[in-house]
Amino acid sequence: MSIGELAQLIAAIGVILSMLTVAKQISDNTKQAKLINWGVLSERYMSVYRQAGDLNLADVIVRGHRDFESLNGAEQLAFGHFLENICIANEGALVMANSVSRGKEGMISLFERHVRWHLGTKGGGAWFERFQQERGFPDDLTRSIHKAIS
Repeated sequence: MSIGELAQLIAAIGVILSMLTVAKQISDNTKQAKLINWGVLSERYMSVYRQAGDLNLADVIVRGHRDFESLNGAEQLAFGHFLENICIANEGALVMANSVSRGKEGMISLFERHVRWHLGTKGGGAWFERFQQERGFPDDLTRSIHKAIS
């Protein structure tokens, strides 16, 4: 083997090692991004559910689940904003359905359980119908919510 051929072989090995290093870095960065996204989703859940630590709001939520129409205007607004935040926080589970190790089915199930628990009540359903008429969510989220509560 000539010196020129040896130099080409060493250069080729160097290129391959560089490509493997870049591939490893991309893989590590992807894993880190998924963990960060999961943390953001977890924080969304905690921030929404933390609101119910205010016992006055918790009372409105309990009464709103029973009968949305029995709430006064301010209570309907508070209950509605809480449910809207619930839906948006849970939408993160749908977005992450294809990007986490739990798998698509687990994330969709998480979304459906939370949304069903809040919007499957008489009051939650009444709020959702009114919200859809007044402002509404994007069509894909609306379809997912209807699927969860049907």
